[in-house]
Amino acid sequence: MKPIYVILSSISLLTLASCSSSTTVANNLNPVIGDKNYPAAYQYKTSTTQVISPYRPHNVIDVKGMRPGHLARDTSTAKRDKAGKPIISTAKIFRIPELKS
Repeated sequence: MKPIYVILSSISLLTLASCSSSTTVANNLNPVIGDKNYPAAYQYKTSTTQVISPYRPHNVIDVKGMRPGHLARDTSTAKRDKAGKPIISTAKIFRIPELKS
């Protein structure tokens, strides 16, 4: 009985872990962050997959596959390394709004 319990609990933990993060076309990771309050993006026109970043330069970001309330990163705000590539972990974080069609 114990091996089955261990397997079932492992599967449930893996299922929960897979639900807590997601990615989008724009390579925005859903970071695990404490109770900080992040600004929400704005819906782009009537699109249900694109938002406008709350940070300058207010780029349009594809959030396909993400749900309202998830956190995403605006990669245009990331610092750059010596080769000119963005350091994703330094990008500013925002919350996905409720998107209405």
